[in-house]
Amino acid sequence: MSYVVLTNREREELVDLFFRLRHLGEKYPLAQEEAQTALRCLKAIHSNAIEDKAVDRIFLQVLMHGAGVPDKSKISRYYGAASFELRGQEAVLRWLEEEAKKKQPFSISMILEMHRLIFKDSIPDMAGKFRETDVRISGMVHVPPQSYQVPEALQQHISGINDELLNIEVKDEESFLDVIRISAQMHYLIANVHPFEDGNGRVARAAGNYAMLLHDFYYDVIMTDYRDVYLDSLESSTWADTSPIFHFLEYSYLETLRRISGFFNLIGRDG
Repeated sequence: MSYVVLTNREREELVDLFFRLRHLGEKYPLAQEEAQTALRCLKAIHSNAIEDKAVDRIFLQVLMHGAGVPDKSKISRYYGAASFELRGQEAVLRWLEEEAKKKQPFSISMILEMHRLIFKDSIPDMAGKFRETDVRISGMVHVPPQSYQVPEALQQHISGINDELLNIEVKDEESFLDVIRISAQMHYLIANVHPFEDGNGRVARAAGNYAMLLHDFYYDVIMTDYRDVYLDSLESSTWADTSPIFHFLEYSYLETLRRISGFFNLIGRDG
C-alpha cells in the first residue's frame, strides 16, 4: 500500500492558498457562498461515487440537478435509491453547516443524525441506527469492533477530539494543519469503528468535513479519481498513527483549493 505526502513546497502552497482564499471570501461573501455551494454539490456527487460504481458520475449530476425523469424509481429502484441518497448527502452537508454556525460539539447523536439524513428515504429501517451485527470491511484486514461495542468505541475518542477541535483559533500554518489533523482523526474514527450496516464512508467524509466547517474552511472534496490512494491511506492508518489519512487529506485539500482559486481570480475583473 502507498499514500501521498506533500512536498514542503506543496504544503507552503496549500497554506498560502487557504489564507488567501479565506481573505478573498471575507472580502467577497457572495463569491464565498458560490464557491462553497459548488463544492457542496461536487462533494455529494463524489462521496456517493466513491461508494457506488454502479451509477456513473454523469448520472449523479443528473440526479443532483433534478433533471430528466421526475420519478427515478420508474427507471430502476436502485437508481431511485441513488437519487434519495445523493439528495440526503447534500442535506447532511447543509445541516452540518448550520450546526457549525452554532459551534455544536461533535457527538454520537450527530453521527446518528448524519446517517439518518442520508438514508431516511432509501433504507428507512436502518437509517440513523447503529448496526446490530458484526461486520468485516471488504478488502481490508482491519476487523471493526463488535456491534455492542460501537457506542463505547466512538465515545472513547469523541471527548478528546472536542477538547482540541473547539479550542483552535486558525491564525497560522500550525493551527491550520491542526484542523486537518483532527479532521483526519474524525474521518478515521468512523471508518475504523464502522458503526453502520451501510454508509460508513459517506458519514466518515461528512464527519471529517465538520471539523473544517467549524473553522470556516471550504469543503474538502475527495475526488473519485483518488479512490484507491484514499482507501490505502485509511488502511495504512492506526489510532496510534493517523498520519497516512492526514497526509492524504492535505493532498486532497490542495487539489480542492486549486479548483476554486481560478474562480476567485474572476472577482474584480468587471471593474
